[in-house]
This record gives sequence, structure tokens and C-alpha cells, in this order.
Amino acid sequence: MAKLTAKQLEALSVADSGKILREDGGLVAKVRAGVRGVTVQFRYEFKLDGLKRDQSLGSWPKKSLAQIRADRDEARATATKGIDPTAARKAARIEAQAAIAATIAEAERQAADNKTVADLFDEWLRDGVSRQDGNSELRRSFKKDVLPLIGKKPLRNLTEKDLLSVLRAIKSRGLNRAMVIRSKDIGQMLRWAEKRKPWR
Repeated sequence: MAKLTAKQLEALSVADSGKILREDGGLVAKVRAGVRGVTVQFRYEFKLDGLKRDQSLGSWPKKSLAQIRADRDEARATATKGIDPTAARKAARIEAQAAIAATIAEAERQAADNKTVADLFDEWLRDGVSRQDGNSELRRSFKKDVLPLIGKKPLRNLTEKDLLSVLRAIKSRGLNRAMVIRSKDIGQMLRWAEKRKPWR
């Protein structure tokens, strides 16, 4: 069988629609004419376990003949090992998708690990607490007493010592009642966080 050439494909017309073209090495093509003009659908025909099979190789002119042959050669090498190229391609696609999913999951995990107390406070105000004043007193008090000290602290690194430092700072100003209220507010936020895991 003669080797197909790009010039030969370029010469095809609507009248050739349905025509089958062949080339050594199991390369088979079918001419199709449509609204976008003439295209040639290629496939690789081979035998595996005594059964005739084929694998799509794409279409010309979207893919060049060189690329189609390279894809055929890759499929042929796989088939020579006794592996169905179509199944191998599907497995590779699944593996690639799993790798992408793992990368995204890891990025999300890292992002969650880097969430701060301020991030949690924002989530809590939005979804976890609703006071009669529209949470305005919470915003004011946390922005004054809590966030300047531990707002940038990653939640994963937050310790009891950090929380005590906030309360001691309030107490040092002689605001004992405010310290008790702030302690309750922080406790409510952290209990909500522990239950809801809003940063995950």
C-alpha cells in the first residue's frame, strides 16, 4: 500500500465522501464531507487476542499526518505488548485526572492549614453568629482586642497561651467585665469552629 500524503488528502473533494483510504501499519481512514468541508477520520486497526480491534486516531486536517502516525505508532507499541491501546489510554486519562484531583486536594489542604484566626472570625460572623445589633459590637471588640494580637495567627498554631495573652491584655486595662465577655465570645467562636470546621 502506498503511503498517504498531505497533498493527496488536500485533493479530496465532497465527491470522495465515504471513501476508505489505507496505509501499511494498520492505518485506515474514512473521508467525510460536511459543513466544514472535507475531513478524514483516521483509526488504527490491529489484532489482539485473535480479535480484530481498532482505535481512533483523530481527524485530518485538525491533526497532521505526522501526528496521526505518531499516535498510531504509540498505539501499535502498546498493542505489541498485549495491551489494548484504548484501555491504556483510558487508564492514563483516569490516572491524570486522579493526579489533578490529588493536586487540588493538597492545595485545598494547604490553604486550610494556613487559615488564620481573622479568617475564622469572618466566617463566624457570616454564618455562625447573629446578634441583635447585627454583630457590630463583636466586630468592634474583636478588631480592638483580639485580631491585633492573634488575627494573623494560623489556626493550626493557635494555643491556649495565645488566648490568655488576649485576655491578659484586656485585664491590664482594668476591663474585667470586658475580659469575661471577650472570653465567652472567643469560646463561642472556637466551639462553632470545632463543630462546623468552616475553614475546610
